Amino acid sequence: MDTIRRVEELSYAKGISLAQLARMSGVSNSTLKNARSRNYQLSVDTIERLCAGLGITMSEFFDTPDCRISGS
Repeated sequence: MDTIRRVEELSYAKGISLAQLARMSGVSNSTLKNARSRNYQLSVDTIERLCAGLGITMSEFFDTPDCRISGS
């Protein structure tokens, strides 16, 4: 999963910029910019903080088709 892309999708859906989300979650804007420009994956701690800023759970963050395990 591309974690920074997921953050972008979720923030867009809530109508907030990444800079606003960074302020709301206590994550530096440079962390998000670096993740995007250098194709880094975000740490679990950073994802937790961003989820708090977005008002969602970690489960909701990872609830995407590429993260679901289909039953047999």
